[in-house]
Amino acid sequence: MAKKRKNHHPYPKQQKKVAFPFVARLRCYDEPFFSGLLFCFFFLAPLPFISGFTPAGRIMFTLYDLPKYAFLCPAAFFIGFCFVFSLSYHQERWVRTINFLGNNTGLKLLLLFFALQTLSLTAALVWQNAVLQLLIYLSFIQLFIVLAVLFPQRHLLYASLYGTVLSLLIFCPLGILQFFKVQLPFLLPISGPASTLGYRNPAAHYLVLNLPFALYLAHHFWRDDKKKSHPGWRLFMVMFFASLSLVALAHTFMTTTRTAILALLLYSILLPVFYLFQRRKRQSLSLRVWITTGIATITVAILIIGSLAVFPRSRARVMSSVRKIGSLSILEARRYHWGNTLYMIKEHPWRGVGLGNWRFAYPLYMHRYARDSCFTFKVQVKKSHNDYLQIAAECGLGALFIFLCLWGRQFYLLWKNDRQLDVYAHYPLFCSLVAFSVIMMFSFPLQMGYSRMFFFYLLALGEGGQRGSKL
Repeated sequence: MAKKRKNHHPYPKQQKKVAFPFVARLRCYDEPFFSGLLFCFFFLAPLPFISGFTPAGRIMFTLYDLPKYAFLCPAAFFIGFCFVFSLSYHQERWVRTINFLGNNTGLKLLLLFFALQTLSLTAALVWQNAVLQLLIYLSFIQLFIVLAVLFPQRHLLYASLYGTVLSLLIFCPLGILQFFKVQLPFLLPISGPASTLGYRNPAAHYLVLNLPFALYLAHHFWRDDKKKSHPGWRLFMVMFFASLSLVALAHTFMTTTRTAILALLLYSILLPVFYLFQRRKRQSLSLRVWITTGIATITVAILIIGSLAVFPRSRARVMSSVRKIGSLSILEARRYHWGNTLYMIKEHPWRGVGLGNWRFAYPLYMHRYARDSCFTFKVQVKKSHNDYLQIAAECGLGALFIFLCLWGRQFYLLWKNDRQLDVYAHYPLFCSLVAFSVIMMFSFPLQMGYSRMFFFYLLALGEGGQRGSKL
């Protein structure tokens, strides 16, 4: 009689059940969740900036007051919370995050810049405002980390791009209605020209920053012939984003904002040069490349010149600036802001006057270079109209140096072309970086809600696309 085998059981053992079966489900729906979350965030981001008037004519809130952050900061912290929670069930993302925190030079520069901003609190006249500004920067820094880690995944990148560009669908019609002096309570309280969302300058800056990405999406569908989608659908998407780009271009000239028009001109001139140098790094330039680039440049020039011809107010403002070239009068009141700010920097070169405290310290310096004609009992200057000078005045020359290193690094990464997202994705990023650099020279995008958020978005696109950040 055969011996019974040891450990023999009449029934086979049942397999162990997974301790947390919902973890696999979370991983399954993780990317669709973040794609939808980022799309909603970038689609809705411009909307809370609408300014309105009560029936009595009193301003409820405007672009330059606290409510511009009422949506952005809580939303940024919420996205950060969801991201941190996802690290508990997404091991690959945890590893990628640890590598990014430990090895990314851009993040180290950004944290050093934040540390110098914190140090400036010791010299702040109104420390409550400085603490509030630090909280806003903190929310955007953690948003930058989230986006930089997520963006190496192609679907998440396009979710943010679609949200950013499709918000033009809401923005542009409102601006065009306002150009024709249509007024709607709480939506279009100010009559033209195209002063959408309460003031024309932020509207134009918003358009000129988003326009390159709208054109990029049109180009993406034009060249994406490997997809299984119907050719008619791709043609529709090409026409849709191209038409949206043309509407945004026309709207930019409706605003008569010279800073936005200058930014548009500069990146239209520099982009072909950047494109040719990038192509030359990979292969020799053929005659076809030269002809195609030349035709595209001439087409853009015709569109810009034609827009100036169609909109006489923009043409008059641009020609007025051209006639003033070589004279300080071209800077208008900015020369008073900048000259007085330089004296502020001279007396506070290291710690500055405190983050967010330029507006409180400026009355002490408004006569140092020359009396500021824009500062009266009825009108007060709250921004220096130059973000570079304002950073130096508020946080010191060291903070300005670190900021320039951080910002210059983005152009270095583009020139290095070490990107893994898309072979063409760095071209719209180059345009927006150039536009943002120009706007910071003559205006104050870092002091406004949407454009400050967009600044960190551009940083995330640059830092997230480096080689080695994608598993």
